[in-house]
Amino acid sequence: MGFETEVRHVKRLVVPALFLLLLALLCVGACAEGIPAVERQEVRITLVPEQHLLRGESTVVFASAGPADLALAPTARIDSVTANGAAIPYSFKNGRITFTIPEASPRAVAVQYRVSFNDPVADRPTTSEDPTYGVSAAIAERGTFLGSGSGWYPVPREAPRHRTVRVNAPAGIEAVTFGRRVSRSTAAGVSRSEWEETHPVGELSLSAGNYRIEESSVDGIALYTYFYPDNAALSHKYLEAAARYIKFYAALFGPYPFEKFAVVENFFPTGYGMPSYTLLGSTVIRLPFIIDTSFPHEIAHSWWGNGIEIDPRQGNWCEGLVSYLADYYLKERRSPAEAEQHRRQLLIDYAQLVAPDRDFPLTRFTSRVDPASRAVGYGKAAMLFHMIRTRIGDEAFFGALREIVRTRRYGSASWTDFVNAFSKSAGTDLHSFIEQWLTRTGAPRLSLADVTLKQQDKEWKIAGKIVQKPAFQDFCVPLVEEGGHGPVKSCVTVEGESTPFQLTSETRPTSLALDPGADVFRLLDPSEIPVTVNSIKGSHDLVAVITKNCRASAESVRDLLESLDQKQAPVLREEELGQGTQGKDLVFCGAPANRSLIGPLPAGTALFGDGFTVEGEAFQGEDALLFLTTRAPGSQRIVAVFEPLSERAATSYGYKITHYGKYGYLAFGGGAIRRKGTVRSAAGDSLVHFPAP
Repeated sequence: MGFETEVRHVKRLVVPALFLLLLALLCVGACAEGIPAVERQEVRITLVPEQHLLRGESTVVFASAGPADLALAPTARIDSVTANGAAIPYSFKNGRITFTIPEASPRAVAVQYRVSFNDPVADRPTTSEDPTYGVSAAIAERGTFLGSGSGWYPVPREAPRHRTVRVNAPAGIEAVTFGRRVSRSTAAGVSRSEWEETHPVGELSLSAGNYRIEESSVDGIALYTYFYPDNAALSHKYLEAAARYIKFYAALFGPYPFEKFAVVENFFPTGYGMPSYTLLGSTVIRLPFIIDTSFPHEIAHSWWGNGIEIDPRQGNWCEGLVSYLADYYLKERRSPAEAEQHRRQLLIDYAQLVAPDRDFPLTRFTSRVDPASRAVGYGKAAMLFHMIRTRIGDEAFFGALREIVRTRRYGSASWTDFVNAFSKSAGTDLHSFIEQWLTRTGAPRLSLADVTLKQQDKEWKIAGKIVQKPAFQDFCVPLVEEGGHGPVKSCVTVEGESTPFQLTSETRPTSLALDPGADVFRLLDPSEIPVTVNSIKGSHDLVAVITKNCRASAESVRDLLESLDQKQAPVLREEELGQGTQGKDLVFCGAPANRSLIGPLPAGTALFGDGFTVEGEAFQGEDALLFLTTRAPGSQRIVAVFEPLSERAATSYGYKITHYGKYGYLAFGGGAIRRKGTVRSAAGDSLVHFPAP
């Protein structure tokens, strides 16, 4: 789970949701203006990596004559615009080529152009929430990435009905993009490949590098790996996993929507899901758990987000659905305990990371930009899908998804389409139930109140109230009573701020718990939330303190703060602690002289002069780092200790801490994470114990 979080920061949909919104608005305008449809498009490019250069030509065949335009990178140089071989007038301004399509058939407009791309690629990215790391497109000798939205080819206002791409590159450089691989060859110092889409979707991306290619197939679908030599030995494992997950999801949703599936290696740490391929960074591919965590997430995007695009007018449903169907659902199939832990973590993330002023309704989620938007757009949406499935059952839930795939494939879908499909499949109107979670911010805080236990005749009766603030309507809150015959689960439909309930048991119950399995999206009480790395990331009033025992430079401390999305936090020296820091959350670099400021440490953890102990294991020497979180004594304030045993350890491990957001303590050494854990919290007002008679 922690490792999954480490990779999740490189996750995004191939077409950024904000771009989709702009594209939708453009299409609305295009339809109103009568922009001609595009019958087909041919893209031909030559890559010159040592010059960061792309030379291209694209022919777009329109269905009718009239005004039209194509989007292209504003930095591009246009060599010619012709129609049926003859030059035509055009203008190129703000990244848009404007011209008039002539009447003469076949109405083919060709653009010859050249453009350079050389976005800087960080060797050690520090941010965990920008999945692009600021890289839109880069052509370099170490690799090429041309992202959708970068304008690397002339883009029509809507996808053509047929599309081909031909790529020339220096010998040894193999390219991959959307669609079926028609051909591949190398001759006279040039590598060539051709790709064809019979159902084009979205805007093209392309990758190229000195790949070693392996291939296989499943149910008539071509499977490929395009890996750099250092990772080529992993190809077999990825091909097997791709076949397994494609068959699994095809059984759930319907046929795989594309001509191929390729796993492509990138030269910086991405995790992109694109129509017919996924792009994973070199370090990501080598992580042993990726095949069973992030990899199926990308494959599920083949149906959701790529095979069916987002209608952005009501928000991005895609990331929440894929998170539920991959990150969560596969855990559920392995272990109920794993599934419960995952659901609870989603609630914890929301409580820790989403302040009221950072919250927004799901209908306004476009893409992840910070921890708060991830907790809403991924986590809250995943929990909503879970509540829908719990309410209507697996048959109706997955039946609705199959119907959406059948009717919307190669098109787009909105939240309304999902609400309608779930209502139809369940045979009941779910609009009011679902829409409250889509259109409202926040979550209800649920608690038990006035709970009593009485014996009447031979039965025991539990009575009480479920209190919620603010009030959401018409959803079922699980109550679980423990007793002599094991757990007994009931479900109470809440209405308004206070809902009375009464339960009957044949044996004397020992406790009553509200939603102990974290099946309902709700705002956890602070007493239910363990102190974790995310507590620091979600702090609204954090101060960093450099102690006399700090072995890291001030620069490394500031790098840590930036990676934790706390770059604005002030940095003080230990002797500057005073009235101005009272009531604030603190992160100490090095153990403070006044150890009482830290509060109780987890069992088996200790700080000593030249090292530390975690879970009973001692760490000494320069190659080790500890990060732990706790609460200040007698307070709800968060206190963290950042304890690198050298500046080298601070720079080697400090930027990794943010990827383990759900953990309360971390120990690094020997180049890897060695220990991690979280101290479990209490249950607060969601649990009532009945005293023994």
